[in-house]
Amino acid sequence: MGKELLGSLELNRIYQLDVLEGLKLMPDEALDICVTDPPYLMNYRSNRRVKKEKFDYIKNDKNSHDLIKEFLELLAVKMKNNTSVYMFCSWHHIDFFKAEFEKHFKLKNIIIWNKNNHGSGDLKGAYAPKHEFILYGHKGRSLFRNKRIPDVINCPKIASGKLTHPTEKPTDLLDIFINNNSDEGDIVFDGFAGTGSTCLSALNNKRKFIAFELEPDYIEIANQRIESVSVD
Repeated sequence: MGKELLGSLELNRIYQLDVLEGLKLMPDEALDICVTDPPYLMNYRSNRRVKKEKFDYIKNDKNSHDLIKEFLELLAVKMKNNTSVYMFCSWHHIDFFKAEFEKHFKLKNIIIWNKNNHGSGDLKGAYAPKHEFILYGHKGRSLFRNKRIPDVINCPKIASGKLTHPTEKPTDLLDIFINNNSDEGDIVFDGFAGTGSTCLSALNNKRKFIAFELEPDYIEIANQRIESVSVD
């Protein structure tokens, strides 16, 4: 059986491509849901007190405002009508992310992900950060498939020793979003795939995916994780 295609791109594959280049290869109105974790524009690297950092700085995570603008503009064209977008961000640039998001999608909630574990940061002068934001919005109107839940979601972050990516998100959290706003067989999109958590969640919930990531090492880890999932 041949590979299933979306335009010239294979489904259930992570491409080593810039997200803007990748989106341009897709047909318009092709995607059923987007769950993505773009650069937060803060040059992120863990500040935990360790002898040797496990991860390097995240590519494109500083001064990439134009990337976010162009990404959202293109994404709106590639999403089907009456679909949903979930986009992670932090409080540091929430004003920018919200303004750009609302140019193309109807913002329904700013979901608060309570990680039940706080980061470090300024130990003497700032409250311990324990949450992240997720912008949730519609292109048209997307109805929940499951029971409505509060916009504060408690879900433990992945323990630092088990992380495969510095900003890896738990699949338990991604499962909620994918199951609430898509159906079996739908196409889940992630433009900043990291080590493939969104892709893994898609397969585990009987969806298809297409994703882009720049770092070959992360793609290799993602492919190893994806190969562990049996798809009927």
